[in-house]
Amino acid sequence: MIAFPAHARETPRPGRLLVAALCGALSLALAGAAWAEKPVKKKRMTQETSAPVSPKPIVFEKPCADGTTRVRVATVGDVLLHDMLQKWASTQKQGFYAAFESVADIIRSADIAFANLEGPAAAGVASNGKEVRPPATRYDKSVYRGYPMFNYHPSIVTDLKRAGFRILNTANNHALDRHQLGADRTIEAIKAAGLSHTGTRHRSAMDAPWHTVTPVKVAGGTFNIAWLGCTYGTNDVPDRANQVLNCYAAKDEILGIVKDLAKKRDVHAIFVTPHWGGEYQHKPEPRQTAWAKEMLDAGATAIIGQHPHVMQPIEKYVTQDGRETLIAYSLGNFVSNQIGLPRLSSAILLLALGPDGKGKLQMASVGWIPLRMQVRGGFRVEAIDRLKGEGRENRIHLARHLPEGNIHPPTTPFATQFAGSCPTGT
Repeated sequence: MIAFPAHARETPRPGRLLVAALCGALSLALAGAAWAEKPVKKKRMTQETSAPVSPKPIVFEKPCADGTTRVRVATVGDVLLHDMLQKWASTQKQGFYAAFESVADIIRSADIAFANLEGPAAAGVASNGKEVRPPATRYDKSVYRGYPMFNYHPSIVTDLKRAGFRILNTANNHALDRHQLGADRTIEAIKAAGLSHTGTRHRSAMDAPWHTVTPVKVAGGTFNIAWLGCTYGTNDVPDRANQVLNCYAAKDEILGIVKDLAKKRDVHAIFVTPHWGGEYQHKPEPRQTAWAKEMLDAGATAIIGQHPHVMQPIEKYVTQDGRETLIAYSLGNFVSNQIGLPRLSSAILLLALGPDGKGKLQMASVGWIPLRMQVRGGFRVEAIDRLKGEGRENRIHLARHLPEGNIHPPTTPFATQFAGSCPTGT
């Protein structure tokens, strides 16, 4: 018996890719395209809306007296493009950008913005990793397609750039869905668009660092932010060329990179972006918590996680040397066509960094904007607080996992002090 359509499960099991594909086709044949848009049962909605218990607000103490210079960072979760979403985008004049246009002004208001690109954006690469003639369309059900072996038309990269994103994580369990050539072509598309990436390597540049450093110009100077991505695995697709950084197998190497970056005077902050955790689980695994704290104690400024496709907590962590840092275990799906309220609820995480008086940046404030993914009548990421009475269930669900006291209004430019982080100022 088929319990879910294929796109409801994003991690193919070993040796079951063909079965998953057949199940997906059979599921759609039986249930029709409306399957992907099946609403959550009313009973579950009632459970979500009853007596929400929100975590306590997160407040950073030390930066309050360190002046007004702030580097504003916006981060989101997974860019996960299922078949129906890709098909829809191929018919839109603005392409994939049409799906996140309504929140692009928020993303662009940041000094730098980050997203996880969940899958290759490889022009003309088949599912077996072989080069083929690129189709004349952005979706053809073969070269460009969704679950279980994703591949997106490279225009997704330029559309993300148009929305304001500058740095993409490419280390995830779908990084090798088009094998070695797919990883290469994805990096080529990102570089051609003028964006940065982290967590994978091109076969022609295997000595390149796993991390990338992005300069950010704000009033008062230029600050360099390092980004280091990794993943728990690649869905059992062999990484024959060592193109993808593994969070756990390469843990010591990653710790070494963080320590080295922390020593550099021209690196002012370090973001580690692991792809990890249990799918559809709202609580992080113990090994994630331990791993994150080791990275922060080694010198990282914040941990921005992805993969579970649902929201997981954010928390402040004070390192052994007294620095206030942040862990965001999972920001859910930024854009997707998954089923159910938890998978269609996410957030834009807004972070502000301020000088620590020692030549580095430290956490100054954190806020978040509740989002929902609309999958009826098209695909749109929407800021819930901009809607008129809609998305209430999504907002209540999100506030069960993130501190309601840190919710930021969907206005631009976003404030750099909120939720009681400092007594006055913006």
